[in-house]
Amino acid sequence: MNFINQDINLVQIDECRQAGLRPVAVACIIFNNKILMVYKKKYNLWQLPQGGIKNKELPRDALRREIKEELGKSFSLFEDDFFYLGEGKIFFPFKKQGVRNLQTDEGEAVYMKGKKYFFYLVKAVKPEINLAETEFDGYQWVNYEQAKKSAENIYQKGKKRITLKVLNLLKNNSYIN
Repeated sequence: MNFINQDINLVQIDECRQAGLRPVAVACIIFNNKILMVYKKKYNLWQLPQGGIKNKELPRDALRREIKEELGKSFSLFEDDFFYLGEGKIFFPFKKQGVRNLQTDEGEAVYMKGKKYFFYLVKAVKPEINLAETEFDGYQWVNYEQAKKSAENIYQKGKKRITLKVLNLLKNNSYIN
């Protein structure tokens, strides 16, 4: 995964679906060289905020929507600072493929084989999050070592692999320390 100074368009997103991959936008939210990790008690999981990209929706629009849904309306970002970092794919074990409906932008049903994650660097205006407005049970702003430790506990192997990759990318480019 390398820095890519471009953005993803609707055709590319639909090509993911046609290949059986559910597109997901991931927010690498930074404040004072620390990254936001959110906690979901139900899954006992610390992860980066993320969400599925709807049909005919651009990743940046999906990020804005998901951040409001997941982190609450009072959470503030520098919206002009969305920067596309790169992408990563995961494929599900055979027994977990096809468990979710997936459609192309033309409405054609597709057998879901995995996910394709699109990572964006996003800068926060302030670090405070009102947990009552969120879908999470906790949050923390962490440095690279703390984020890496949390990511190493992700039980989904593919998600763990790509989360560690993006954390390394952010560290190597001095966005987190």
